[in-house]
Amino acid sequence: MKMSPEKTSTEQSFHEYEKPPLSEIAVGVLYEALPGWQSRHVGQFWAEIAKEFPETQDQPPILNVSDRGPRFEILQLPPLRRTFFISRDQNYVIQSQDSRFLVNWRKIKETDVYPRFGAVFKEFLSAWGHFSDFVSREKLGSVRPTKYELTYVNHIEHADKPLADTVERYVKLFSWSRLSARFLAPPTGINTVWTFVLPDQLGFGQANLSQGVKSDGRGVVVLVMSCTGDASPKLSLNDWFATTHEWLVRGFGDLTTETAQMEWGKRK
Repeated sequence: MKMSPEKTSTEQSFHEYEKPPLSEIAVGVLYEALPGWQSRHVGQFWAEIAKEFPETQDQPPILNVSDRGPRFEILQLPPLRRTFFISRDQNYVIQSQDSRFLVNWRKIKETDVYPRFGAVFKEFLSAWGHFSDFVSREKLGSVRPTKYELTYVNHIEHADKPLADTVERYVKLFSWSRLSARFLAPPTGINTVWTFVLPDQLGFGQANLSQGVKSDGRGVVVLVMSCTGDASPKLSLNDWFATTHEWLVRGFGDLTTETAQMEWGKRK
């Protein structure tokens, strides 16, 4: 079942949470490399958005990974850095890299409230449209999407509680107590990936479970849920993100326990 972008933006068909564990969301497009793209174009593009995104950071490029694993290429020049353009409130980040463009919303302060997918997707469409227009005006060709990706990063705090207890309390696919281990102590680390086929040949979904530490030292269980699929003329960009957003929200509900969802303030 595909949903229209309008229905997704209101999110009336999904469970919502008053206090979701969401830490970050990323909406992105991979596109055919622009042969004429140079370092100077990064600065020129920033000059056009600097009022809303006044801060920049250089980051290592993201390695392109195909269904068969990492893709290695022989290049005459090293790959360009990935550039962060950061909004005044630090919550929004535009990521620009040769053949990759993403918009992130991230939780910086504990008081930051997730603006919901509709608002983040609207920000992405605005930035992507501006970038596409810039490429056209600079006569660099036209951006032709090859893949879409949507990622949600959730931080589930476990503080001083044992890691295994926290994961079992929040994630259905992990149940250490039922193992009744006689020799093994409960695990102190976890790194698990589940891969799923998306409906209607839209690509693949993943759920990645690991652990991390926040900047203030608090321990967290990290649940990353993402979708990746090929761009196709059979399905518009808007429809792909609308459908995969639904899959991620419903998948999150399938993977997490009822106890966790009530704790996060699930609304009917």
